[in-house]
Amino acid sequence: MPVIAAGALLGVMLLAQTRPMAATAPLPTGQIVESVQCIADPQQGYALYLPSGYAPAKAWPIIYAFDPLAYGKTPVRLYKDAAEKYGYIIAASNNSRNFQADEASRAAQAVWEDTHTRFTLDPKRIYMMGFSGGARVATSLAIHCEPCAIAGVISHGAGYPITSPPSEKDRFAYFAFVGDQDFNWPEIMELRQKKEELSAAYKLKVFPGEHQWAPPAIFEEALEWLQLKAMQAGSLPPNQAFIDQLFAKTLKEAEDATAHKDAMAEFEAYRSLAFDFSGLKDVSQYQTKLAAMKASPDLKQAQKKEDEAIAQQRSLTQELSANLTQVGEAGLDTQPSLYSAIVDGMTGLKIKADHAKSEETRLVLLRSFHDLWAQGIEAGQSELENKRFSKAEYYFQLMSTISPNEPWPSLLLAETSAARGDKKRAFKDLHEAVKRGLKNPDAVDKDTNLQSLRSEPEFQEIVAELKAKRDSQASR
Repeated sequence: MPVIAAGALLGVMLLAQTRPMAATAPLPTGQIVESVQCIADPQQGYALYLPSGYAPAKAWPIIYAFDPLAYGKTPVRLYKDAAEKYGYIIAASNNSRNFQADEASRAAQAVWEDTHTRFTLDPKRIYMMGFSGGARVATSLAIHCEPCAIAGVISHGAGYPITSPPSEKDRFAYFAFVGDQDFNWPEIMELRQKKEELSAAYKLKVFPGEHQWAPPAIFEEALEWLQLKAMQAGSLPPNQAFIDQLFAKTLKEAEDATAHKDAMAEFEAYRSLAFDFSGLKDVSQYQTKLAAMKASPDLKQAQKKEDEAIAQQRSLTQELSANLTQVGEAGLDTQPSLYSAIVDGMTGLKIKADHAKSEETRLVLLRSFHDLWAQGIEAGQSELENKRFSKAEYYFQLMSTISPNEPWPSLLLAETSAARGDKKRAFKDLHEAVKRGLKNPDAVDKDTNLQSLRSEPEFQEIVAELKAKRDSQASR
């Protein structure tokens, strides 16, 4: 995905820092602001959380966040409590989305300029964060804008852009979250291996779940780590009580991993003790322990199992992935057989996962299924962005057949019908998405691809119904 050129973003940054403060009303603190309109580019906006103690007399750290569907309030809602606890501003673009590289670049520039104009920011503690394609946007910005001096990246469910792998030139800390059922799990495991080879500043957290933003309950670990790295780098005064508390927590993780004979978790904990606390605590004994662990048979066996799981997923998906690539362009003579092979193959993976005898096997099968499902959805989205509506519809209908209880393909079919100008079909698809379990009213109301339907009473009725259900559940 193309990203902002370093020189261009540097110019924006310098302009923002030298431009007089715009005469705007102060934004509220201690609460979510779902939409802040950018001063210089009113078509751009972002969701915002300002800590309750924010005051312009002090410089504050900021996290720029990118959601693949341009739902800026999603990460703000999820992580506002952690941001409040540690005093971070979160600004999440409402415009940056997957498959729209130019829009993502424009969105990042607009939010960067607006926040640098409105707020007093700490130039040594500027962070990027994103989920899925948004993680690649966040990482790209950290890579390609060296003068921006991005201190760290928090990635969820994806890592580096394919065209920009990790390098010894990277100067930012990297915290990666990934679900154990996430189809990008192999990518994140290989990213960890590469970061380890480079002796880079990184940390990884695997949680039970699919392809998603990390649960709020564990997100705080990322901010704790960034706080620690800032103290280690000298950009934040050391807080000995905080350091001691986090050190004790990490040491217990190492001891628990040893007791449970989890060599990989033990290695990660001792690596953190040896590297993350260097210069803040006496870590010589943990450096010795880490060196011994690197040569241990248990760790080598754990790494071998990890590599085998990565290879198995690629083996399970290789043929079906090729079929998915071909089916959209196939002729009438071969398309039906490819369609059947995809449906049977993916359904088979799901059935095998449901009956797997071991957790490791179940997870590999689920990741393989999710890998193929994401490929099918993304193929349809790419066709939709390029206005090849029949092909987009074909892919979405295929994924709908494979996952009959999943609302997303029906929502995407509604987007396709709306783009065609077929409102009747679009509303039919929207009702089907709700029937299948669509619960988030913003998924409909804020969907720019459904813009042509918004003036219709039926559209407002659907949104009102979803909001009423949400409010009812929230009040229970």
